[in-house]
Amino acid sequence: MNSLYDADTNALSDASEITLRRAYSASEWRIVPILFLLWLLAWVDRANVAFAKLQMLSDLRFSETVYGFGAGLFFLGYVVFGIPSTMFQQRLGARRTISVIAIGWGLTSIAMMFVRSAPLFYLLRFLLGAFEAGFYPGVILYLNLWFPTKRRTRNFSIFHSAAICSTIVVGLTGGFVLQHMSGMLSLSGWRWMFLVQALPTLLLGCLVLFVLSDGPATASWLSPEERLLIAADLARDRKRSSVEENHKRPLLANPVVWMLLAIYFCIITANTALSFFIPTILRDAGFGGYTAIGNAIAAICILGAVGNIAFCTYASRHGDVRYHCSIASAVSVASLILLVLVWHSSRTATFVTLAFALAGTGAGISLFWQIPMRYLKANTAAVGVAFISSVANLAGFLTPWLTGYVREATGTYTSGFVTAACVQGLAAIMLVVALPIASRRNQQALSNDG
Repeated sequence: MNSLYDADTNALSDASEITLRRAYSASEWRIVPILFLLWLLAWVDRANVAFAKLQMLSDLRFSETVYGFGAGLFFLGYVVFGIPSTMFQQRLGARRTISVIAIGWGLTSIAMMFVRSAPLFYLLRFLLGAFEAGFYPGVILYLNLWFPTKRRTRNFSIFHSAAICSTIVVGLTGGFVLQHMSGMLSLSGWRWMFLVQALPTLLLGCLVLFVLSDGPATASWLSPEERLLIAADLARDRKRSSVEENHKRPLLANPVVWMLLAIYFCIITANTALSFFIPTILRDAGFGGYTAIGNAIAAICILGAVGNIAFCTYASRHGDVRYHCSIASAVSVASLILLVLVWHSSRTATFVTLAFALAGTGAGISLFWQIPMRYLKANTAAVGVAFISSVANLAGFLTPWLTGYVREATGTYTSGFVTAACVQGLAAIMLVVALPIASRRNQQALSNDG
């Protein structure tokens, strides 16, 4: 191992630096695309109900409240099974766990085409969340095993932009299926949509077994030298970037964990409000039929994804991601407030504000997940990340349910979206002010305990 370093500076030799960059590049091309596609399909299978809503509610005679409650039940399953699924990955390994999860949610999404009553709708949405629960926190931990901070921030922003891009897929394929496949074999268009959009998940879930490895040490595409270089580089990165906190105290006694949970809850609130109501917003704004709505969604999401990746790349190179996460949240707040003012009067303004809102919420989530790893040691990271992700996703359960209820009671989404904007504003404030205070208090408590 010593031969990999320059004898005078104890830094990597030029040859080793080139080898390390090549190893990271090869790993990125192997890992990031398949995780991107899986996350895209996960969001397609969880959020396509928003497009199906345009036909499903009248077809099944569901109210806005029934729809909102069912859409939100996904996140209740997510909360209940988040930590168990992540711990399962620790035992079984990332490759097999991700495969099982993907196949499970794919089959559940296909079953959505058979919904004929509210109870079955509720059950399948809950099961979909239960299957997906371990994937997102598992990917966060998986990328932490592979890449140092700067690369991980960029790669995670690419991965997370799949959530935005998924709406492109939902929009284009959903618009086509609802427009052209309704009535085929006597099935409604929304039933065909669930089938068509879930089949790729099953195929990709099987492919995972042949493409991914559980970590650098078992990666067949890396040489022994490349594995050693990655291990050493990750060790140096963890030493540089981690906040030195003693974690002898129980995880849940750490106020930083609870503050991070509260911040993520607030960010998820705005993201969920957008995810489950964009097709309805565009219809109300006058975008016409299913195909026109689908095309508009695709264009909005492309712009949002580009904005997300560009901002996260900039943030990874300039300063503390905590401040940039706060800025992204502020952009989302401003966009949501503007949205409720323009979507009934201007199609162009609605289009632009939705693009900014998606970019802001997407960048906020991408940057947020670089923060916990700076406060949590390796031995607590798995449970900590799963706990934060799972419990905070209660926002995903509450937001569509309450937004649908408010729409049914008042005839407008205004109150729901203004509330979501205010909640995300709290996230921006907590990132800048409350999180450092929580960290200092934890340090003081540890000093007193010592």
